[in-house]
Amino acid sequence: MEQYALEPVKVACPVCRSLEGLRLYSVDSEQASQHFVLREVSPDRHRLLREHIEVLWGKAICDIVRCAGCKFCFANPFVAGDARFYSLAYERTGYPPWKWEYQRTRQALLELNGRQSLRPARLLEVGAGNGAFIRQVTPDLIRKDHVLCTEFSDFGRNAIANLGVQCVPQDVRELSADGDGRFDFICMFQVLEHLDRLDDLFDHLSSLATDAAHLFVAVPNGGRIEFNELNGSLLDLPPNHVGRWNRQSFEVMAHRHGWQVVEHEVQPEGPTAKVKRFAFYRYGNKSQSPNTLANRIEQVPPKLLRRPLQALAVGWYLLGAVPPLISLLRNPELGEAQWAHMVKSPA
Repeated sequence: MEQYALEPVKVACPVCRSLEGLRLYSVDSEQASQHFVLREVSPDRHRLLREHIEVLWGKAICDIVRCAGCKFCFANPFVAGDARFYSLAYERTGYPPWKWEYQRTRQALLELNGRQSLRPARLLEVGAGNGAFIRQVTPDLIRKDHVLCTEFSDFGRNAIANLGVQCVPQDVRELSADGDGRFDFICMFQVLEHLDRLDDLFDHLSSLATDAAHLFVAVPNGGRIEFNELNGSLLDLPPNHVGRWNRQSFEVMAHRHGWQVVEHEVQPEGPTAKVKRFAFYRYGNKSQSPNTLANRIEQVPPKLLRRPLQALAVGWYLLGAVPPLISLLRNPELGEAQWAHMVKSPA
């Protein structure tokens, strides 16, 4: 899209509770389903996904709204995807072995290690994937028997169990907690943007955390999402991502639930990574429109034949986006992710 609608709307922000917002755009269930599963490739799965999205939303239309107060962007209705949504929308083939936020959090733990012993500490990772981050901090910083992970994927849980670390298929809001808390460190990497019921979530995180506990959160960079959407790249659609965070919205939510944001950073992303991701997302956006080159390529079997065609089309679409690409490369605030470090405030 070339610009947002910026239409004033009255709807409660899930973070700061302001009733003043701006509608950026609307998406219907057909568009959302096409974003995740191409009807030309998997018509039955596309239809089932569209029908389930309508069940989640309770209607066929969802608005993307920016709060006029804390600038949090959110889906309205503010409803997260469930297990059936993800089983229909994605075919998981693996997890990334490294993320910037893993290294940044390990660095923060090492800095804390210089001031205190981490060996008795307990760590919780929410949505731990296949344990890529846990491998970086156990057992040298945190004992394996002092780590608990949550993860719904059978593949991920088995990989974590093979590390000798406990992993349970539970929503973090359902983990048992006591009044004194039991975790000194809580990590959520690329999870928070998928979740609704934010006050329930942060209330429970507070009950799980010890006094002066540390909470490390990584989410997509809202500035990068806006750049993508306004420059022909992929839209960031619900019910996959339902919230777009920024430092201000982190601070509002943290303060209400007894936390303080002590660090906030945007991923320093190199030019090669920026170009590759932007090119891939432009191709993905083009592929959703019928009869485009990308859409026709996605219908080509088998996968091995499709890959070289995809590479050629990615390069072709990138040639038509030189001006925005230059802007992307020049702006250091447009890294892919953002990271926040919060500390639990004394009661």
